[in-house]
Amino acid sequence: MDQPRSLLAGYRRLELAAGERRRVTVHLTSRTLSSWSGAAAGFVLGTGRRRLRVGRSAADPGLVAAVEVRSS
Repeated sequence: MDQPRSLLAGYRRLELAAGERRRVTVHLTSRTLSSWSGAAAGFVLGTGRRRLRVGRSAADPGLVAAVEVRSS
């Protein structure tokens, strides 16, 4: 199944002072990681290895981590 190369799966706006650190949680649902399948006539979870990027903008990916998406 074709999956988008990149997509905005979630975001959280916050302001930090210089040097300040804060833990941030952004919840993702299986629908967020799904793509439309004409054959299945619905959304299908794209499984496999995905690259998760966290940063200030799409131009500045900041942190990058690999995650494995599995169907339940």
